[in-house]
Amino acid sequence: MSNDDRQVYISYAWGGESERIVNELDADLQAKGIMVVRDKRDLGFKGMIRDFMKEIGRGQAVIVVISDKYLKSPNCMFELVEIARNKDFYDRIFPIVLADADIYNPVNRIKYIKHWEDKLKELDEAMRSVSSANLQGIRDEIDSYDEIRDNISNLTFFLKDMNTLTPEMHENSNFASIVNGVEKRLGKADVPATQATPQETPQKAATSKKTEISAPVSSGGYDGYLSSVLKRLSRDEYVELDDDRFGELRFKKVLEKSNKYMFNTLDEFHRFVVLEEDELNDDRFIELEKEIKQYGKELSDGRSSYVYTICVILTNNVPAPLKKLIINTKPAKYAFSELGSTVMVVYDAAENDIIYPKVITEENNSNYQGKIKEYLKT
Repeated sequence: MSNDDRQVYISYAWGGESERIVNELDADLQAKGIMVVRDKRDLGFKGMIRDFMKEIGRGQAVIVVISDKYLKSPNCMFELVEIARNKDFYDRIFPIVLADADIYNPVNRIKYIKHWEDKLKELDEAMRSVSSANLQGIRDEIDSYDEIRDNISNLTFFLKDMNTLTPEMHENSNFASIVNGVEKRLGKADVPATQATPQETPQKAATSKKTEISAPVSSGGYDGYLSSVLKRLSRDEYVELDDDRFGELRFKKVLEKSNKYMFNTLDEFHRFVVLEEDELNDDRFIELEKEIKQYGKELSDGRSSYVYTICVILTNNVPAPLKKLIINTKPAKYAFSELGSTVMVVYDAAENDIIYPKVITEENNSNYQGKIKEYLKT
């Protein structure tokens, strides 16, 4: 087994009790021959922080030290959401919950939700004071805050429901439970040669980018394109819904498919909604994105099921700046590990093209990649 296969990441907030515990745990893990990856030691001068946090999110084994500071930190919570986004969340995460992170009290869990709602509102109001053309980096921040706000309730509930032991119990045993769990996990970390690994993703992404914008669809403007999509959906047992609407939005078409999974005890729904916009600009797209995101979230909440929503916007033409905005938009998720999410796709009638977020073709295990290819491209 290579050193890379004996590698564990630690996600924590700097300073205080968190860092003291991490230093002790670091020493115990390395004494067992396990390589420990920490930002302070391994990121390096001028290292790209966001890329490093995504690397943590893909780790085969990740120790997470949960504190009050952690749950209020944008970087720490970004890491936690990234960890949850990838598969086998339960198997890969090894949490230590400190006393000041009172996630066992539902009232205090709500305080963390409110914290992120307030942060999101503050940033959203600040964004409105400047031109949308100058907000690309800031939009990434608000997307991240948005995703944290939408996931923190599920994540804290998940963590409180695990028997994580107390920090004192871990320290008194020299972290034996975590060390043993990590060793067992890393013993299963070999990846078959035919399976894509995170290191292969950039190459895959480079291939995808060549076709992500210029994928031609059937001719005939709005009606011809919509007709071809509906034909493919109907073959896959999607059912058209009558008179579905949300707020001021009036959908041109709505189709839905329900699947049973997990021993036929839970449902998941894939829903396509189609809107028509004569003129689409940056501000209108951002407005629609928020409304559709709320629509998808309320679908998931109302059904207590997983709802994957794809919104197709039919429009006359898409200006170059708006294409860039769409391509860099991050699809919204409503729970960890992609349990319920929304993606926006725009059909440009003038160029007979579809434009959609590049993350769909860049990320491994995207639930949308196959559907985009199957239903929205010919």
